[in-house]
Amino acid sequence: MIPILHDMRAAFFLVIALAMLLLIGAMAGLGAVLQPIRWSDRKGSR
Repeated sequence: MIPILHDMRAAFFLVIALAMLLLIGAMAGLGAVLQPIRWSDRKGSR
């Protein structure tokens, strides 16, 4: 087991975890902002 490879794997996993958190946060934020607009559009179109 080479420590450098293990560190790279840990860093890779950390980067993926951070990217996933950022993506989920962005999606949640956009969803919270766009949800009222979508609902108002749906109610208005009906």
